[in-house]
Amino acid sequence: MEIKNETRLTYEILTDVMISKKKFIINSWIVTFFVVFMVELAMCYGGAFPWWVNLLLGVIVLAFNRVQSKISTPKRLKKTYKKIIGEGESRHSFLFKDEEVECHVCNEVTPEAHAIYPYSSLTGWEFIKNYLVLYVSKYQQITIDLNGFDSEEDKNAVIALLKAKVKKS
Repeated sequence: MEIKNETRLTYEILTDVMISKKKFIINSWIVTFFVVFMVELAMCYGGAFPWWVNLLLGVIVLAFNRVQSKISTPKRLKKTYKKIIGEGESRHSFLFKDEEVECHVCNEVTPEAHAIYPYSSLTGWEFIKNYLVLYVSKYQQITIDLNGFDSEEDKNAVIALLKAKVKKS
């Protein structure tokens, strides 16, 4: 079996997809911040530490929360993706085989790149908007446009193949 996919991506599309994915992470940071804040209040009123230690811990938690929330801002993601693929569009050709995915990439920054990913090396996959995101590692992912398949049957065959061969994250 060999199924082809042609995907065209820009840094705006990649940013939009990733911000959609990051919403639950941002919400979890907010929840974590409020849980830690409530613990700080309990320790302050309970007299567990002197007031200055509670104040110092609160400042550290606020600084940590600020640094984490800064990582996923749209402006920062756009800047990062602009460095990776440039101003124009990035063209990706995928060839889904029985045991691996072949990927050819061409953009302003990388004139020609080729990679082969066995399904056993992929760490997960998920649907985000109209895209399929394959995770190669914690920090590397492949974004595939679901409209880039020749037919609906090809798209369904690839999804069934991924369900069988790759653990969904």
